[in-house]
Amino acid sequence: MRRPTSNSDLQGRKLETDRDLTLDERGYFGAAQTFLTYSYRENLFAQLDRLVEAGKSVDGLIIDLMQTGFSIPLDALAKFSQYAKRLLKPSGVLLFVKADGAITLSKDDTSGALTLNVYDSPFGIFARHPLLADYVCATVSGIDRRRLRGGGSTLATHILYNSVPVARQEGKEVKSDFTLPAPQNWVLQLVDDYSSVESIVRTLEARSQLPADETLRILQEMESQRFIYPIFARVQFLSNCYHNRKRFRLGRYLVAAGILNESQLQELLEKQEEEGWGKQQKTYLGLLAIRQGFLSTRELEVLLDDQYLYGGYNAERTKDASGKERAINSDSMRDSMIGSLGAIDTAGLLQSLSTAKKTGLLTVENRDKSCSVSFALGKPTHAKMNRLVGVEAMTEFLVDWSEGIFVFKDKATTTELDETCVLLPSLDRLLLDSALAQDQVNQILGKLPSGRNTILERVWNFETLWQKTFEKKVIYIDETVPTESDKVKILELVQLIDGLSTIDEVITSYESWPGHMIMKAIQMMIEQKLVTVQQASLFRPLTVFQKITAEIQDVIGRDDNRSILEASLHYVHGDSPASNRFHIDHEGRVSVNLSQVKRSGAPVSAVLLELRRWMEAYLAYCRRQSDPTVIDEIVTRIIDTHRG
Repeated sequence: MRRPTSNSDLQGRKLETDRDLTLDERGYFGAAQTFLTYSYRENLFAQLDRLVEAGKSVDGLIIDLMQTGFSIPLDALAKFSQYAKRLLKPSGVLLFVKADGAITLSKDDTSGALTLNVYDSPFGIFARHPLLADYVCATVSGIDRRRLRGGGSTLATHILYNSVPVARQEGKEVKSDFTLPAPQNWVLQLVDDYSSVESIVRTLEARSQLPADETLRILQEMESQRFIYPIFARVQFLSNCYHNRKRFRLGRYLVAAGILNESQLQELLEKQEEEGWGKQQKTYLGLLAIRQGFLSTRELEVLLDDQYLYGGYNAERTKDASGKERAINSDSMRDSMIGSLGAIDTAGLLQSLSTAKKTGLLTVENRDKSCSVSFALGKPTHAKMNRLVGVEAMTEFLVDWSEGIFVFKDKATTTELDETCVLLPSLDRLLLDSALAQDQVNQILGKLPSGRNTILERVWNFETLWQKTFEKKVIYIDETVPTESDKVKILELVQLIDGLSTIDEVITSYESWPGHMIMKAIQMMIEQKLVTVQQASLFRPLTVFQKITAEIQDVIGRDDNRSILEASLHYVHGDSPASNRFHIDHEGRVSVNLSQVKRSGAPVSAVLLELRRWMEAYLAYCRRQSDPTVIDEIVTRIIDTHRG
């Protein structure tokens, strides 16, 4: 088990001796929250067995996959689901987290079933589970709290911040007697059934200097104590429905939000049918739920507004069951503009906001990237995309983005867009420059054999040639000259050109430069013969070698085969770095350590030669150990099968 590191942000909390974390009752009302973190390793299931035997139950179980990624066998995932059912409290979550993504199994279903959600960024989980924030930051290395505060998933955060907390009867009673500690009381007093989460957060930041993430944690505590109707449980459901353009009925939404369980919904549907109403009478189902005491009239209004915004019922939503016009939450409609880049391109989106003279904040998310653009009376004034700022961020957005979910909020601002993000050119100029950059990228890709999937490799004497390259005039495809800053970035970029990664993977990995500049640099390096298109693949020869060793093992036995593999590897490469590039497991299977290849900077063509020399030595040993005719027959048959 990982030991949680001490963290100054964990104020009002205590780290227990069994390495779990409990939210201190002095700082929070209600039941304490318990979380545990484990690294994924061989003895993990034994540790989880001990928790089950001890009768332990937790609110959050975090599996740290920073070192292994999501390469978990299917049978192991099945085991994890069983442990989740036995160890998690109601509404608990099992979280698999790594640097560029997260998976959750949450116990939201009152029947005990688990809900699976996948996140392209680990920071997206905190919109749904804010109480996990401090703990994951403290116990999982590589989760940056500064980025966490930035919001993670744009759409999920938008849904959360525009949600309207509505007080239950229990919350109204507590609110009126002022018995809660100060921070909790501040939050609850602002829950007036009409103010959004964002309004509450901003008010407390300005009035009481209460951080936004602290307010979110308190709201989730209120949700767990049934002081307010569920808001966090809705976030992923609404986000998934909107992403997938999936319509949902009110009854299904009531279950997903945790207001009803399946049996309660079934009872309401049966009652609805008994009274002569069909399943299409969505509003009447809500009225039945009010009559049964499951929700209030105001909560039903909020749920129907959500269904209108995210559930594709726009055309039907303006009338209730009796056919009368029903008012829509005008604030949420006026302040929210949500859409997909699949329906409009980036240039069209920016031009539409400019034509409408909009003032506010546009945020667009696509996997692990997020772009923010500030507008003032239709003019883009600031832009930021991950590490890119200003014109570079805007050009990258216009040239390379064709997918993503966008959100525009009127009059909204963000502290992330500072003076480094300023946009001086007009939108027309930005559009023109981006169109030229796009043309140049298309020209470069057209000359590459596999476009963005082309694999490049540094030449073996790159360092020597690099020193001589700029002794003569060197230009990009647009006839501009690389600056000194460009040269620094090219040297950083070339470390990613390893003979294994595609151009697309190189662009994704290097966030310090826009994609069109990376393409121009690649084209220049190809012209100067600093990099070459990878002609030979490492993987076909490796596959051939693996199949040969597997069949020869059937002839000479596993132990002898493994001994010959180790002896031949040592004979050819000794204790050189090349020997560390290859691995022989206990079953006698051979593989290449691609991480070591990338770190060493060794050209793939050189690794390919090392592999072939090893295979030749291995076969020579085998011919002495066994009948050479049998060995040659195996080699010839497998090579012929993989020829071409």
